[in-house]
Amino acid sequence: MRMVAGVALLVMAVGGPAAEGAAGPAPRTWRVGPHGQYATVQAAADVARPGDTVAIEAGVYPGGLTIRRDGAPGRPIRFAGTGGTAVLTGAGGLAVGGHGWLEFTDVTVAGSTGFGVYAAGAHDLVFDRFGVDGSRDGGLVLVGTRRVRVTHCDIRGTNARGTSADHEALSIASGSSDVEVSGCRVHGNGEEGIDVKYNSAARVKIHHNVVTGNRGPNIYVDSSSAVDVYANVVGGTREGSKAGIGLAVEDYSETRLLSEVRVFDNLSTGNAQAGLSLWVESTGTMRNLEIVNNTFAGNARGSVLIDADRFAGRNTLRNNVFGDGPVEAGPFAADHNFTGDPGFADPARGDYHLAAGSPAVDAGSPEHAPAFDLDGVARPAGAGFDIGAYERRCP
Repeated sequence: MRMVAGVALLVMAVGGPAAEGAAGPAPRTWRVGPHGQYATVQAAADVARPGDTVAIEAGVYPGGLTIRRDGAPGRPIRFAGTGGTAVLTGAGGLAVGGHGWLEFTDVTVAGSTGFGVYAAGAHDLVFDRFGVDGSRDGGLVLVGTRRVRVTHCDIRGTNARGTSADHEALSIASGSSDVEVSGCRVHGNGEEGIDVKYNSAARVKIHHNVVTGNRGPNIYVDSSSAVDVYANVVGGTREGSKAGIGLAVEDYSETRLLSEVRVFDNLSTGNAQAGLSLWVESTGTMRNLEIVNNTFAGNARGSVLIDADRFAGRNTLRNNVFGDGPVEAGPFAADHNFTGDPGFADPARGDYHLAAGSPAVDAGSPEHAPAFDLDGVARPAGAGFDIGAYERRCP
């Protein structure tokens, strides 16, 4: 025993494998598929260590995936489809559990009989070009999970159990924080599209997504604080009581508080209820809400519908196009909004940019106006700030 210890000390002194281990071994790539070392993703995942990559040939792999090990700071374990998308099927979907420092790229989870992806107490996750294609419960579910980036993902066909399903197409729930969702398509799901709920210090950003055709709301913020919803295209909710964007306090919430939420540069059209709704199930407070430079049009029950009981702080409706007629602003400070059709470029084809000569051009307020519009055009582009989600480019 003493000889073994001595050898180990000698190896460390000369910088051999034990010394290398202090910083971590060299990253390895474990290949899965017909030309790889492993036939299943689970087998490769079970041997992967921090810094390793599990490279999965394009194809379909049954059995789902259960994560059993963390990556490390600066050394995530990566799961990447190669040559196309790797599709994981199986009843359990992708079970992340409470693990961290993990990245998933060009991977789709399909046909889960429960959740597509479930993470609880996890941290430092990346989902890039990731998909969920069908699940009976929620699609990508984060519970008490922090520091997550979800980019260029496609989530569809989730919540097949309907209103009895647990969680939503993309749920950011129950103490989750520091989550960013961008560039995603969330469509054709049986409940809400993107749902931020029960997070008292969320620091969540939802932006540049296309969220359509869900039961609805397409984007929903419930009893959470510090949430930005911007530059999204939402539309076509299917349930008559569901808006394109919903801000709410439901009874399940312990805080009964929605606060510090900013909604700007969004286009919300063709929804079964309003373009945006504010709703409290029984009692709750909404505080310091900013709804600025959005375009609402073609919604069945108006542009903005307010059904809430208590408001505090300063709540603002500014520079919005209310294309569906007058809005009863209630407790909101409302200014520089345009009611009616401001002269859309081609609404029949879904083009809600402002046409030349629109009275909404240069008619907005600069106060709290966003620096860019939905297309990324810098504001103001002309003599003043335009009203609505789009800034008209100067000729």
